[in-house]
Amino acid sequence: MSAVSIRQLWSRAWDLFKGNWLLLLGLLVLYVIVNLIPIIGNLIALILLLPALMQAGYLVARQGQSSFGEAFRGIGRLLKVFVYLFILLLIPGILIGLGYVLVLGSTVAGVAVTYAEAYTEAYTEGGKEAMSGVMALGGTGGILVVVGYLLLFILSLFGWAGPYAILSGRAGVFGAIGQSFSLTGRNFGKVFVALLSFIGLLILGAIPCGLGLLVVIPMSYVFMPLLYLALTGEEGASHS
Repeated sequence: MSAVSIRQLWSRAWDLFKGNWLLLLGLLVLYVIVNLIPIIGNLIALILLLPALMQAGYLVARQGQSSFGEAFRGIGRLLKVFVYLFILLLIPGILIGLGYVLVLGSTVAGVAVTYAEAYTEAYTEGGKEAMSGVMALGGTGGILVVVGYLLLFILSLFGWAGPYAILSGRAGVFGAIGQSFSLTGRNFGKVFVALLSFIGLLILGAIPCGLGLLVVIPMSYVFMPLLYLALTGEEGASHS
């Protein structure tokens, strides 16, 4: 990653964010508001607004500034970014969702069995078997949730660079997966430190009633493409 450090990248991201805060924060707020609308809003936010926010951050990192128009330019690229994220997060999402359904189902079933046994004033053999099945169901759900989140962490760690490979024109959807995993594997230490630094900033940003997150989160959409550009041998935009 040449001589650029994680601290220098955050410093550069801060400078670029100051010159583009309205764009980045505006897109983030729009994404959150639209995502509150069930189904249709969720789809619009995931298919269009999130990729547009990532493209805005990439353009700011690459050329120093961007605009709302540029953020939504190239619908084909935005759709590719959405498809990439969908493929990457599909299996973890299924595992987590199924796990929560099983946990919820076991909770409801457990309450039902408990009330049914209460009427008999004794814990019958059938009640014991039913409760064992409920516990097994809940345990399976818990395992699926843990495995899903662990897989989500791993895929996010190794697949973070894929959208920027697509936005830069270096790869298509499936090629971006290989490029991202390869890039992260060759620079795992830097990427992991970058992740830890982001988590640290999120914690600090959440302290003042969460107001700091209004800076940390949109700024991260500039930091990540800056990291990508640095790892691929490009400098990106300089300090403003």
